[in-house]
Amino acid sequence: MPKFTHHESSLLKKIVASLSIKRLPNSEIIKEVFKQTNKTITDRVIAQIRQRIKKESAKWYKMMREGEYEYIHEFKERIDEIIWLQRKHHEIIDNQNTPTPVKQSSLAELHKLNITLSNYFDVAPDIINGSTLKVTSTLLSFSSVVCK
Repeated sequence: MPKFTHHESSLLKKIVASLSIKRLPNSEIIKEVFKQTNKTITDRVIAQIRQRIKKESAKWYKMMREGEYEYIHEFKERIDEIIWLQRKHHEIIDNQNTPTPVKQSSLAELHKLNITLSNYFDVAPDIINGSTLKVTSTLLSFSSVVCK
C-alpha cells in the first residue's frame, strides 16, 4: 500500500465512508480513491479503513452516551453558533451600504439557518431525555434572542 499523507488519509476515510454508505462496490471505491489521490488501494485496505471507521464511531458514540451533559452542552453550542450567524446576516441585510445581491445571498443563508435551527429544536426533546418542559423554556429564551 502506498504511503498516504495525513490529509490523504483523512480524504481516504471520507471517500470510503461516503461510497460505502451508497453501497458502491470496492472496485468503484478504488477508482474514486485513485481519481482523487492518484494512488491505488486494495480491497484489504478498504476493509481496514472500514474497521477503523467502525471503531472510531463506536468510541465516539460511547463517549457521547456516557457524557450526556457534554453532548447537551455541545448541542447548545451549535444552537448558539446558529443564532450568532443569524445576527450577522441580519446586520448584513439591515446595512444600507450592502449591495442588493449580497443582501439576497444573506437572506437565502438566513433561511437555511432558520431551517437548521428549527430542525435542532425538533430533536431537542429527544436529546434532553424527552424533557419537553426544559426544551420549551429554552426555546422561548432562544426565540426571544433571535427575534431581537
